[in-house]
Amino acid sequence: MRRLFTSASNLSARHPVALGVSAVFGLSLLLRWLFLQAAPDRTWPFSIFFYGDARFFHAYAVDLARGHEGPAALPYHPPLFPWLLGLLYRVLGMPRGDASPYKLALATLNAATVAFTWWWWRRLLGTGWSLLGAALFAGSFGWLVLSTTYSNEVLYALFLSATCALMLQHRAAPSGWSAVLLGVVMGLGALTRAEHLYLWPFLLAWAWRQRGETAVRTLAPRWGVAMLVTALVLAPWAAHNARVLRELNVRTPHLEPLPVLAPITVYGPINFAMANHARATGGFTPDSVNQVGQEGFLDVTNPAQRHLLLHGYAEGLAWMGDHPLDAARLAWAKLDRWLDGLQLGWGTTNWPSGLSGARPPVDVFVPEGAWLKWPLTLLLLAGAALSLRPAWRDYGLFTAVLLHRALITVAFFGYTRGLLAIFPVLLPLLLLPFIVLTARAPANAWARRLPAIAAAALLVLWVEAGALARSAPRRFIASGSTDRASGKLIQDDWVSIQPD
Repeated sequence: MRRLFTSASNLSARHPVALGVSAVFGLSLLLRWLFLQAAPDRTWPFSIFFYGDARFFHAYAVDLARGHEGPAALPYHPPLFPWLLGLLYRVLGMPRGDASPYKLALATLNAATVAFTWWWWRRLLGTGWSLLGAALFAGSFGWLVLSTTYSNEVLYALFLSATCALMLQHRAAPSGWSAVLLGVVMGLGALTRAEHLYLWPFLLAWAWRQRGETAVRTLAPRWGVAMLVTALVLAPWAAHNARVLRELNVRTPHLEPLPVLAPITVYGPINFAMANHARATGGFTPDSVNQVGQEGFLDVTNPAQRHLLLHGYAEGLAWMGDHPLDAARLAWAKLDRWLDGLQLGWGTTNWPSGLSGARPPVDVFVPEGAWLKWPLTLLLLAGAALSLRPAWRDYGLFTAVLLHRALITVAFFGYTRGLLAIFPVLLPLLLLPFIVLTARAPANAWARRLPAIAAAALLVLWVEAGALARSAPRRFIASGSTDRASGKLIQDDWVSIQPD
């Protein structure tokens, strides 16, 4: 036993970072597995707490796994996550009434994201604070839900984390293969969530602050290489979209033609119109599409829907120009929905927020009450303000990403899961005020030990999850609007959720 302990100590001393990555990955995966064991929906292709686009992802992945290529369809969703799911169906076998193997695979991917994020956090936040951040990421109830269901945020968080890691490694500009790698990561991130492509200006603005005395003519070619690689990554899918859109135009010669240049999707104009009109609520509402037929389904042969696909930006901007006060209230409603991500707590019981609440359309569960949300919002704003100071300017990258996501939210829909998707940048900003305070008291032993003590205290989340996993799966009562024909709950509408 002594020899085993000595060997473990030597291994820890020689490879502390590798040991840390392995521990963070193992603990993150363990918590996700325990969460699934206690979940009544572990065999379903979606979660009680998040339905989202699970039905579309599943159908797309089934066709890919079977090698079927259906008729030309409007490129509405980014393709990378359904491609990943289709690959899982091929490797693990087609679904046969039990989605738990695929959920566990996605949980493994997210656990790897938590471990990778800790790896590069460590160099910026320090070991103690990065361990606390990793424990908060691993134990987040929102991420326990998203990482164990069909959600493209699982894949997107990895690419966002990789983007930040590469930016912090090279700051002013990537060089050589790093520029190529950054371009690949940005392209793959855009194929997962289209808005990732529009992160480029914010990354360049942050890098400009980091350039020091380096001449612009030295930096410009490096950034040019990175953006060129991103364009090359997107090119095959853009060519596919161009072929599909040409075919759709041929089939509808009597309608205004669709533009064939769509690097990722065509949903920008129509989503903007659906997000900005008199009956918009701040969250996803398909009212604009429903009013022109097809019961919420997009149909390129419908002239009214075709108009929104082509001129949705003009329609939305016209309404905002005619109703500026209503547009301002709507913008705040979107941000309020987005900040609901701070309402979600930690562990399998969502402590301290609880498991009573509602699931908005195409979004993740939001608990009742908002007492946790506003203190954390103030803490987030404090971290963003501190990141503008020269001493903490590396954290300005996280503020740039936060600003990008806030502007996307104001322009389109307020999604709670949209805030969860940026956890790799959100948590450092939430921790930054505490990091600054403890940095002012370097001689204080308690200040140095605070993050390690807090991280150790969070291990109670694993104990709680283990206890729940040993008992019968938890039961919940879901209520909401039902389909007139089948009487079943409409999953794409508001659903109230209460523990049974």
